[in-house]
Amino acid sequence: MPDGLELRVLGPVAALRDGRPIDLGGARQRALLAALVLAYPHSVSADRLLAQVWHDLDQPKLSSLHVAISKLRDLLSPDRARREDGVLVRDGSRYLLSAERGSVDVARFEELVRLGAEAADTSADGAAAAYLEALSLWRGSPYADIAGSEFTTPEIARLTAMHLETRRSLLEVGLRRERFAEVAAEAEALAAEHPLDERIWEILVLALYRGGRQSDALAALRRIRAILDDELGIDPGMGLRQLEAAVLAQDAALHGQAAPPPPAEPDQPGAPNLPSPRSLLVGRATDIESVATALREHPLVTLVGPGGVGKTRLAIEVARRRRDADGPWMVDLGALTDGALIVPAVASALGLPGVGSAEHLAGVLAGRKTMLMILDNCEHVVAEAAALAVTLADLCPEVQLLATSREPLEVDGEALHEVPPLAPDEARDLFAARAGGVVPGWALGEANAATVRTICAELDGIPLGIELATAQLRVLSEQQIADGLEDRFTLLRGGSRSAPPRQRRLADTIDWSYRLLDDQQAVVLRQVAVFAGSFDIDGAAAVTGAPSAVAAVQPLTALVRRSLLTVLPGTSPRRYRMLRTIKHFAWQQSDPAERRRTEARHRTHVLARVAARQSALYGPNSAEVMRELSADQAEHRAALVSALAAGEPHYALELAGGLYWFWYRMGRIGEGLGFLHAALDAVAADHLAPERRQFARAMAGVASLTYLTGNRAAASDAARESAAAWAATGDRAEAARLSAWCGYFLSMDGNHDAGLELVRESAATARRLGSGFAEADARMVYGMLLRNHGRPLEARAELVTAIAIAERIGNRWSVGSSTWALMKSAMDAGDVAAAMSAAGDMQSVIEEDGDVTSWLVLMHTAAAVLAGAGRPVEAAVLAGAVQSLGGRIGFLPEGMDPIDGPREAAAVRDALSAQDYALHAARGADLDRAQINALLSGLVGGERAKPAVRAR
Repeated sequence: MPDGLELRVLGPVAALRDGRPIDLGGARQRALLAALVLAYPHSVSADRLLAQVWHDLDQPKLSSLHVAISKLRDLLSPDRARREDGVLVRDGSRYLLSAERGSVDVARFEELVRLGAEAADTSADGAAAAYLEALSLWRGSPYADIAGSEFTTPEIARLTAMHLETRRSLLEVGLRRERFAEVAAEAEALAAEHPLDERIWEILVLALYRGGRQSDALAALRRIRAILDDELGIDPGMGLRQLEAAVLAQDAALHGQAAPPPPAEPDQPGAPNLPSPRSLLVGRATDIESVATALREHPLVTLVGPGGVGKTRLAIEVARRRRDADGPWMVDLGALTDGALIVPAVASALGLPGVGSAEHLAGVLAGRKTMLMILDNCEHVVAEAAALAVTLADLCPEVQLLATSREPLEVDGEALHEVPPLAPDEARDLFAARAGGVVPGWALGEANAATVRTICAELDGIPLGIELATAQLRVLSEQQIADGLEDRFTLLRGGSRSAPPRQRRLADTIDWSYRLLDDQQAVVLRQVAVFAGSFDIDGAAAVTGAPSAVAAVQPLTALVRRSLLTVLPGTSPRRYRMLRTIKHFAWQQSDPAERRRTEARHRTHVLARVAARQSALYGPNSAEVMRELSADQAEHRAALVSALAAGEPHYALELAGGLYWFWYRMGRIGEGLGFLHAALDAVAADHLAPERRQFARAMAGVASLTYLTGNRAAASDAARESAAAWAATGDRAEAARLSAWCGYFLSMDGNHDAGLELVRESAATARRLGSGFAEADARMVYGMLLRNHGRPLEARAELVTAIAIAERIGNRWSVGSSTWALMKSAMDAGDVAAAMSAAGDMQSVIEEDGDVTSWLVLMHTAAAVLAGAGRPVEAAVLAGAVQSLGGRIGFLPEGMDPIDGPREAAAVRDALSAQDYALHAARGADLDRAQINALLSGLVGGERAKPAVRAR
């Protein structure tokens, strides 16, 4: 490590030599250094660096990484004598940041925190010194200049949480050092940053009390009670409650030295006409802060969102927290029938009956000090509301406007805040809070939690819908309410008598927006309601019959502006989504003939998208296609259900056949088999025979998906039918590919020689026909059978050839599957390093496509490798993850792989006692895919770094 070199990520990514910054170049170079520091002190693969640093490119080039690494090495180690010297060390296809821990700020920070924790029990001064030095290393948010990169997000969250914990620990040490005034000041500031952290408030109260400020300690306790009540609707935890009791009792254990009182907070001014909420606001902490920030920077902030989402309630809460010299004032425009009445309505609300024009109103208000005015429900008088906003902004610099509307006012200086539906947990909490007021003693528990979640999800997390649903608890159970949401507009009525008429029934709040649409916009709303999930502009054009995508933009834009459609952020091309409640309403406005036409257009569109992407699923663009098909899954289901209901079985057979490979890779086994069998049964009952290619592809799907269930006999039958049907169509390559799998099933059933010969012939046929996909598949199967027959050298040769062919045509699935077979061959030979290396190779291949079944198969086999390598704990963790994640989709590799699967599972279980296995498997069950990937990657990296040895 060169002398004087420092690497920093606790703030903007930087490198310094002898205290002077090193110019790292552009964002890509900084991201590369960040990725290396993130892996430190371990090495990181070239594939991972490409995925992290060049994530914005579809196919990043390895040469780009080599050039960037070379530049970074020169910058950090300009005087190195050899490539192996210096900061960056290359080990095969991996890179290591070779640095002393003290020169990397994040490593130094973690070490100092550890030292502080160790010293805390014996030396408060020593612990404080370590914590202070650790905190001094922070220069801002970690990885600040590349925080938008996905690979840094978990690390930023981890370090930020560690930073907060260190600040808390420093305060606790300060209490032991009797620095009460200092701790109180720091705790006050920290509580302002993290107002819901009860431990910080406990430290603050203790510091105030021990500093002789008992009244301030009680005031702090009242403040945290109010915050928890307002934000979460809950009481303080046990620690704060016990502390409050001790303070009230003046417990002798709490007494300490005196300290000067803090400055008094300014009083909250009165709100002349702001309504007092009759219930607690649930959630919305982030929205409140965002809107308050926007009001500090803009003269007009408009809260937009669909009806019932809680725009008015949010505006009132933001206003309640203000400290203005005048106001806040609220003007409800919902009852106005004419936009010309806006100025009189505002003047009346402000107690200015003589004002007759916007200019006159502005003249009266121009001399006032800071004032906030809420203009509520602007959507039906949006033009006049916009004109008033412009006049007030021009003439009254101290007047701020907070508008609520279902569409923007679209004036200069306007800041938009889109009010989203409640998150699932917030929606559940709102239901629970309101239900308690409807049914005394009602409580959320195991018996009703799942039903409540269903209700909230069906209502899209819209507060008005949830509140109307809870009102029905007087006469209906939770399950009856959930069942009744199929006819939600009949069920959800009878809200509060104090609410405006448009908010007493769920249908009325949507009808309020629907009546503001022109005829073309209303038709488009009804037509795009056919989409089950999200859709793009091409989909909208298809179902509306627009001559082009461009022609669909204008009416779609109008629906977005009026909050009847939502744009999904970060999508490209842009995708749109309609809330289920709005969808129900719009669909009800269609007559049967319009619905049939729209559904037919939808089916045509869905099939065209699948057909256009079908062949690409097997090629180098499979990752992109998998993402596109994943986004359209709801449409696939809707089109298949629609076709079967409309008596179009041949359409259903064609669409299901086109989707089977996607279903296979994503683990949608039950869904795929259900639709394939339904389509085949419907076609069998139809007077028209199925088109041969459609039938052949559908039977290939039945064979593939049935194979994953472990029903080998049924899979074999379907494969034979598919092979015969492909042969009848003249597609000899597909016939050969399916015949290879027929040979596999023959061999698994004991007909080893016949199966092996059939697979060999299939591979030869595919090679003669020049079909890379069929040949790679057949050679993979041939290699698997050769291994089963005890011919490892021949098996390896076939598998290596299969991988080469698959790589040439860009079929990552074939590459991954043949690599899996190579991993098993390495296990047979006891070559742990080779097996782990194959696991790492397979992992990088399948992760690119987001493959599910192959990922589960990999983790199942990797667990067995780890068990044989003396890593039984990690093996059990992987096994637990496979059982948990696979169980959710109904696929367990042990059943698919009848020879090795049970044996591998037993090897993992037998490596530990039953109790230890259950303990570590349970740990794995709690991990998600990303965490399991990180675990395996670390293990693979460790094994690759070792000399190749054979397990004994």
